[in-house]
Amino acid sequence: MKLRTTVHRVRHGGEEYRVVKAGPRSGRAVLYDHGWSLDMYVDRTAAESLTAAVGLAARSRRSLVYLPLKAGREGPKGIGEWRRSTVALDLVLVQHTLGFPPSRWKAVRGRLGVGRTHTAEIPETDFRRYEELDHGPSHYAGWRDELRFGFAADTLFLTGSAPAFRTTGSLVHSLVTDGPARALEYPDSHDCVTLEDDGLRVGRPQRRRIGPGTLHIAYAHGWKAE
Repeated sequence: MKLRTTVHRVRHGGEEYRVVKAGPRSGRAVLYDHGWSLDMYVDRTAAESLTAAVGLAARSRRSLVYLPLKAGREGPKGIGEWRRSTVALDLVLVQHTLGFPPSRWKAVRGRLGVGRTHTAEIPETDFRRYEELDHGPSHYAGWRDELRFGFAADTLFLTGSAPAFRTTGSLVHSLVTDGPARALEYPDSHDCVTLEDDGLRVGRPQRRRIGPGTLHIAYAHGWKAE
């Protein structure tokens, strides 16, 4: 799977950060925050781009993978006024090993500049089918093998380990492999995956956070804007 990007290096707060920004021709996608959960809609091209971006995050310990989604985007027809009237967000995927604080994102984003064009190639063998994933008890290593949500500067941060992103990528990849065929056979079908902030699991110590703890990603076949 290919993802057209620009690569940027930004110095801020005594650190240098490598930001990989998805290109403008990455399909149609929107991400909405409406208070109690997050909704993302993707067409087929965007589902492929999102899968590739998550796969890239799994392979990139020292990079921030940035998907600019909020500027000038309208959601697909029929999602409802209550969803379209809420806050649109960008998306950043980053491994926890980078230790990047979301509070720095606004300053880093403002210094991206032109960047260097690059096409990332992620083999589809990185993504297993849903039925091949381990759905039993997991996360024995604590938060390092989990997915966490963060919010800053109208951006959703997904932070986790390489295994967490590989699992996430496999879930999103199912929209690419199953969504189009099912939509053609069953036009009224609803193909989606849901990601959860693993820090909110029952029995975990409470932590201070702002924002929803679930991300619903739906495949929008034959996307038509309102």
